[in-house]
Amino acid sequence: MTARVAPRYSSRPLPPAAFIPGVSKRTDRPATAPSRPTAVDLDALAAHGDFRYGVDLFNHGFPWEAHEAWEPLWLAAPREQLERALLQGLIHAAAAVVKARAGSNDAARGLVDSACKYLGRVTTTVLDVPDFVAALTRWADDPAGPAPAITLASPASHGEPSP
Repeated sequence: MTARVAPRYSSRPLPPAAFIPGVSKRTDRPATAPSRPTAVDLDALAAHGDFRYGVDLFNHGFPWEAHEAWEPLWLAAPREQLERALLQGLIHAAAAVVKARAGSNDAARGLVDSACKYLGRVTTTVLDVPDFVAALTRWADDPAGPAPAITLASPASHGEPSP
């Protein structure tokens, strides 16, 4: 059986190595996240370059870096908006993968539960949230396996239409 290669949603290069706190050397930590963007609504999020790059990072084994790409968008999102819950859920999913890679499976499971709680608030066409939640929950039962991929609604578009 061959592993399925996740599609790319941005043209930005992937990092040479994934950073895992407590495992990687501190000097291997990636540069700081991009500056804080203006708020992006849920419909525009799928076309946002930083969001799409975060999906690429997550799907290709760079969960810490995905979190770093999504966090500025999360910070800019209004507190009670669906895009904030979606980003929070994805950030917690990425943190769960980081924890599992560091050997903290109980912490990973707690973050998966939290991710699913946030994602459960969201109805969107950006991605199939119920499918991702189900895959994430299955992964949490055996976090030694590969994390589930995030599939955006528009996989054919690989460009970066916005910053």
